[in-house]
Amino acid sequence: MPRATGRALQWDVITRGIREFVARDWLAARDAKDAYWGERIARLGPIEGLRIADELRRQALLQNPAWPSPADRQQDILFHARLSKLLHSAGSARRP
Repeated sequence: MPRATGRALQWDVITRGIREFVARDWLAARDAKDAYWGERIARLGPIEGLRIADELRRQALLQNPAWPSPADRQQDILFHARLSKLLHSAGSARRP
């Protein structure tokens, strides 16, 4: 069987890598990630959750220093207002 060389070999390696990536057990990866972060925050407390959130915020700012835009902020406040109403409604539905 002839062996691929040069560009053909690169193409085979890239194609194989893509297939392996797509074929991963993504549900297992998600479950493992959720378990890791859940255990970490349970062990280190709520301050760890805040620290993680701040690291993510810093990373976002490195990638886009203009983030969040005024439009992003407006969309965020509207989302939080809606969520607040939903939580309020759910809370009052459980009261006797």
